[in-house]
Amino acid sequence: MVRGLATKPTSVGSDRIYLNKAREFLEGARGLAGEGRWNASAVLSVHAVISACDALCARFLQLRHAGADHMQAVELLGSLPLSKGEINTKLRQAGRVISMKNAAEYEDRLIKQADAQKMLKDAARLVEWAEGKFV
Repeated sequence: MVRGLATKPTSVGSDRIYLNKAREFLEGARGLAGEGRWNASAVLSVHAVISACDALCARFLQLRHAGADHMQAVELLGSLPLSKGEINTKLRQAGRVISMKNAAEYEDRLIKQADAQKMLKDAARLVEWAEGKFV
């Protein structure tokens, strides 16, 4: 367990399940962006990032985030046994997407095209990086 973060142990094979979810969410986000459905694309970008974090943490730590604060999933990602240079870039990308979660899902405003496109770009980079850790 990582001190101070709500985590849950994962079972063997769950890392690939979370990676598949991340891929599906990313694919959906891309499709919706192509239709100009920026809010839905943003929400799926958020979920792609969360699932990618879960996939990597399950793979390397046999844990996943289990709390209500999804920014802690990003924190947990920071405890992976990888170089700080590599992980810090990914933490920034994931953090930017997760920081938009409330705006995309709960606030009484619409996500702008530019914001949704940035979220999608960061989500794609994170999911593709995660895929590389499964080779």
